[in-house]
Amino acid sequence: MRRRDPVGDFERATRADLHERRWLRWHALLLGATTLVLCLAVSGSLRRLGVDSVLWRPLLALALTYPLYLALLWLWGRWLVSREEAGDALDAGDAIDAGMEIADGVARMLPRPAPPLSGGGGDFAGGGATGRFDLAGEAGGALSDAGSAVAEAVADAVGGAAGAVGDSDEAGAVVVPLAVVIGVAAALAAALGFAVFGLFGVEVLTGVAVEVAFASFGGALAWRGRREGWLAHALRRTAWPMAGLLAGMAVAGLLVQTWLPGARTWPQALRLLFG
Repeated sequence: MRRRDPVGDFERATRADLHERRWLRWHALLLGATTLVLCLAVSGSLRRLGVDSVLWRPLLALALTYPLYLALLWLWGRWLVSREEAGDALDAGDAIDAGMEIADGVARMLPRPAPPLSGGGGDFAGGGATGRFDLAGEAGGALSDAGSAVAEAVADAVGGAAGAVGDSDEAGAVVVPLAVVIGVAAALAAALGFAVFGLFGVEVLTGVAVEVAFASFGGALAWRGRREGWLAHALRRTAWPMAGLLAGMAVAGLLVQTWLPGARTWPQALRLLFG
């Protein structure tokens, strides 16, 4: 006869209840979107305080947002395990409405893009004229031009770097900017992967909710099972992904600051890099 495990039974029952009553993927998505809004607000505040470095401002914003993310994670987990009738379940319609509200909030926080026929590169004094999520469309339009036009735009973006190269041959002057573009793209992709899968995964949110449930409803079981608690669990699951996110942003920021010293925002840097 199998020995009864009340701690394991409680954890399994809590997880099953969460999956039954909650749309956990939507919650993880909304948690990520809310954290993004907080990070953008912190970054904007730092820029108003005079932190203009494209390397240090994102790193400081991420570091300052991380404690806010942990607090938000605890609040979200606490709400997930609650059984109030008013918020017993989040259906798909409510989740979509909440997601749209958060997206509208992000759009309102970011400056509006410059007019398409303004003739200039846009005024980046407020966080970047292309701060909204239409960068892919602009990049796609640029990539549809002739290959020589793309090469010329990249060469202009790294003009300062080409001057620093000095007497290097023509092949080197083309390879170095291309390597910078590839390096920035790879670093940003790695940072995004750490953020999406390491910080805002469903299992991270579910694990914190389970630890909150142990503390709230299964105190004796938590002591008996030597539970680590929600904060220790959150740090164990997110500390390394956060370090990876910081490292990826640091590499990308260092490359941009070295080869594009005039860039003050990431939208501006991406526009210079990709035309």
